[in-house]
Amino acid sequence: VGNFNILSHLYTQLRILGIKEIVMCIGHFSLKIKKYVKNHIMDDSNRILKIIKKKTNNNHVKVLFSYSNANSSTSKRLKKVKKIIKNRNIVLLYGDTLLKISKNNFKSNKKNINLIDIILTVSNPPEKFGVAKFKKEKLISYNEKKINKNKWVNSGWMFLNNSVFKFINKVDLNFEQYILNNTKKFDIRVSKNKYFYLPIDNIYDLNTAKLAWKNSRKTWY
Repeated sequence: VGNFNILSHLYTQLRILGIKEIVMCIGHFSLKIKKYVKNHIMDDSNRILKIIKKKTNNNHVKVLFSYSNANSSTSKRLKKVKKIIKNRNIVLLYGDTLLKISKNNFKSNKKNINLIDIILTVSNPPEKFGVAKFKKEKLISYNEKKINKNKWVNSGWMFLNNSVFKFINKVDLNFEQYILNNTKKFDIRVSKNKYFYLPIDNIYDLNTAKLAWKNSRKTWY
């Protein structure tokens, strides 16, 4: 996206937010990722900062790696991460999602997660298809890819209190399937994101991200 891979965009966001340590959960293309991070990610991040005209003194980000099989669940990956982070809280990001996160919200969530189990960042996704309404065979109305303001989805930035890790034990399932559904056991709050949100699942999404970057360099910064 803009001649930079998605990891470098996420890395730059975390630098701006003051994150000092990142654990990358890798599997597919793990050797390429490790090589890229070691040799190029800081340089690419500095180039991005120059393009978006932002500065940060956060030049010592420690990157660690946690390797799992490419088909591993998020539960299995997080269990391995626990050995690295020990008793600290974390913010979990999906590596294929571009999101403009409010700096104030981030600071607030980082503080509040000491008292809450999970803070889930949710966004209004644009509909991927136009919605047609019809009666019998006659078209009544057609809305082209509008945003449904009543629909909120997990947008990939999740704050986890360290106490939750002891309940992440079903390694054959993604932890979202059984942890986020257990609202009686866990104190789960939401943080609404009203800015840019784009999960990149296919070439169409990738092209959408490229166009967004071309139109505004600060779309997710």
